[in-house]
Parts: sequence; structure tokens; C-alpha cells
Amino acid sequence: MKWLLKFLAIMFPFFVAGSAGAVGFQYLSIPDDIGRPIELGIWYPSNSVAAPTTLGDVAQTVAVNGEITGDHLPTVIFSHGSAGHFSDRSESALVLAKAGFVAVSLTYPGDNYKDSGDKVVQILLNRPRQTSRVLDYMMQTWPGREHLEKSEIGFYGFSAGGFTGLVAIGGIPDWKLFTLHCAADPVEAVCQQGSAAVLSRPQVAARMASEWRHDARIKAAVLVSPGWAFSFDPSSLSKIKIPVELWGGSEDHVVPFESNVGYLQRYLPRVIAVHDVRDARHYSFLKPCSKAAGALNLESCMDQPGFDRASFQESLNQELVRFFRSELAE
Repeated sequence: MKWLLKFLAIMFPFFVAGSAGAVGFQYLSIPDDIGRPIELGIWYPSNSVAAPTTLGDVAQTVAVNGEITGDHLPTVIFSHGSAGHFSDRSESALVLAKAGFVAVSLTYPGDNYKDSGDKVVQILLNRPRQTSRVLDYMMQTWPGREHLEKSEIGFYGFSAGGFTGLVAIGGIPDWKLFTLHCAADPVEAVCQQGSAAVLSRPQVAARMASEWRHDARIKAAVLVSPGWAFSFDPSSLSKIKIPVELWGGSEDHVVPFESNVGYLQRYLPRVIAVHDVRDARHYSFLKPCSKAAGALNLESCMDQPGFDRASFQESLNQELVRFFRSELAE
């Protein structure tokens, strides 16, 4: 029977149970492996009454702590970019929950908009571990865990979150490639940043591959403008067997398409689709800014003239539903 539900979900996206229902939402925190709080937002199908609310800086119409509806629910975990926040993809999480998924998003300790105090090497090592810590909580401790299908876990990562995802699904960075890349293209933005000098140090390149935390529970991944993708060892990428969808922007000068998305397209064996979004800048992949944020002329709110971020986000969210339904459901 499950194969039939999968077929109907792909052919008729709004057929599945939960796709037209309310969405439950929980806001909480759990400790990381050194005791710092990991902030979590969790969205899930629910038949409880929803109401407009703001919780954890997220303003949505949801059923706060509502009863979870459904069984064998797939899970998608969201990984934000550098100095981001768990709410960066709150609209995508809401859409997935309406479609019958459990969506969980975390704020990384030491690398978020309130606190970016960790050193870059430690951030890159910590992020995959903290991601797995959240999956441990969801699968082993979360009160709604009995409703989850533990073999159906997806990952969404943007920018530094894309780097996090590449490590989590089996990639191993080789910082010697970082040095070679920046020698060949020293004007690229990432090569001009302070982190480039740090990651090019011999003592960093000499770190053991075993320090990187992989998580075999992740069965499908969407990587969006994945940062530092060019620094991953091609042999480790070639061993990644899960389906991956790649997104990048033609006007992304923070994470240029060819040296990151194009690089992964060459070395990952199961790239299901590649989206080169015309006129998209790096931050065009974030949800639309509020009027207050837009008035501040923040870089993260500025798009190419004529680029409709709101419309693009709607199509992106529907593609996420399609991809994860296709690749996670048995």
C-alpha cells in the first residue's frame, strides 16, 4: 500500500494525508556535546487548531505544541548558512509539514546571528556533530518519535549548511585543494576572506579525516550554494551513493556556481537534478525579507533587478516537496 501512496503523492501532490491540514510547531532547545543550547524549531502535521503566533522569532499560523498526526512520517533537517538562524527556512519547513513531513531546523551554537564567536575550523567540525545530535534527539528522545519513519531522513543545507551536509553524507574536505583553488583564482570572494588564510595553514590541512562526523541515517540531500564545495576530496565524493539535488545562482559571487555546484556535479555519482537559477544572488535563496529588514538595505535582502524572490521561493518549496517525496518514500 505504501508504494501506492508514494505514487499518488508524486502525481497528485495534495492527495496525501496531512497536506491540507494544520501544522503543529514546537520551539525548544537541547544541549550540544559540550553543553551549549541548540535552538530547535520543529514543524509537523497536526489536526490541532492553528492560530497566528510568534515563537522563537518565527511568526506563522501554527498549532503550538499541537498533537502530531500520522505515522511513518519522513523527516527533513535544515542547516542554515554562516551566522544564520533556525528560522531562515521557516516557510519551507511549514510547506513540508503541510505535505506530511516533520521538518526540524537548528541554530548552530557559535555560528549564528547572535553569536559567531567560534573559530572557523571549530565551526566546520562542530556543525556535522551538532546536526547528528539533533537527529539523535528526534529519533530517540522527542515525544513524537513513534510517529517517525526512522529510515526516511532528508537534509537541506544552504551555504555553510551545504558544507555541513557534504560532510554529513560522507564527504571529506582536503584543505590542500583549498590552497590550490585560491592560487588559481585569488580574486574569488572566499579566497579574500580571513577564513581562507586560516584554512590554508599546513596544520589545518594535516587534520585527521576521522575528525569529520558522517551520518548514514541521511538518505537524500538538497544542497543550495554549498560553501567550499571545491575543497572536498573527489574520492570521498565519489563514494556518496544517496540522491542529491543541487541549487546555485547565476549571480552568486559568494559561492560561485561553477567552482562549487559545478564541481559537485562532476564528482557526486547520484545528482538527481541541478538548478542554475538565473539572476539569483547568494541570499536570493533565503526567504523574502520583511519590510523593516528591506528598508535597512541589508545585503541579504538585495536581489538583481527584476528577480522575484517571493515567486522563486514558492517554486523552490514545491520542488523540495517533490524531491523529498520521490527520494524518501519507499
